[in-house]
Amino acid sequence: MFIAVEGIRKYRYPLIIASIFVIIGLFMWYVRDVRYFLLFFSIGVTDGFVRSLVQNYPKLKQPLRISLMVAIGGGLFFGLSIVSRVNFQFSQIFFDAYEMVVTGALIQLMVARVILPLFAGSAFCSRVCWDGAFFELTNSKVVSKRKPVKRNEYVAWGYLFLVIITAFIVAYNVHVSKDETIRLYWIIGENLYIIIVGTVLTHFFGSRGYCRLICPFLTISGLFSRFSLIKIKPDNSKECINCNKCNKACPMLIDVKECVTNNMAVKSNTCILCERCVSSCPKDILSLRG
Repeated sequence: MFIAVEGIRKYRYPLIIASIFVIIGLFMWYVRDVRYFLLFFSIGVTDGFVRSLVQNYPKLKQPLRISLMVAIGGGLFFGLSIVSRVNFQFSQIFFDAYEMVVTGALIQLMVARVILPLFAGSAFCSRVCWDGAFFELTNSKVVSKRKPVKRNEYVAWGYLFLVIITAFIVAYNVHVSKDETIRLYWIIGENLYIIIVGTVLTHFFGSRGYCRLICPFLTISGLFSRFSLIKIKPDNSKECINCNKCNKACPMLIDVKECVTNNMAVKSNTCILCERCVSSCPKDILSLRG
């Protein structure tokens, strides 16, 4: 009995995350069809399995997370966006609105940017996002020679408004012309645009420039992630040796060390729970917990 309880306690977060996805999948099966259940079920179980492996092999936390991100993100992009032409970017909501249907984009918005952030913050950005996977493997390693620029909420919301206007116009043209090739070109072009702009912003303004500064999805999920039940927290701040490795590791340039010093959870609305700060701490002070 004791061993069972300890086992549940050890794997509680993998179980919680997997359970949330399964519950969402069951609900989507009820309101839509079984494909959505299979999608969320596979994501939840895969993520839970990887998190469980990390419990036993903590040094593999980052390689396993990035592998998960590439696998799920790549599968969603090529399997759904390119083959099925279901775009998961924010703009797709307007394509669907003209056709009076509910597909991936709106579901992704509600699940990944409203519901999940209340439980697991903006973890979608560090485990599922395919554009984020590209940034993880490439320009997240680029260090700008200039002082990193912090996210400006006015700029971020202004960019979100610009995305809405642009998507509204393009979606209207697709609806009027009935030319489905435009939809495919838009999916490919939009993601290429994000990658190119993100690379440029990273070069000039620091790590994960697009995600950190203007990503419209993070703008929305940031409203809810600060209330997340699961956050990165210091276990024993007094053991901190002020090495600053947590700050250097954070791709979103959050002052994690200040949180450690003040013995408080990382509540920044740009935290994507990648746990790079956790992996980098030589004293194992930081951990992901409720």
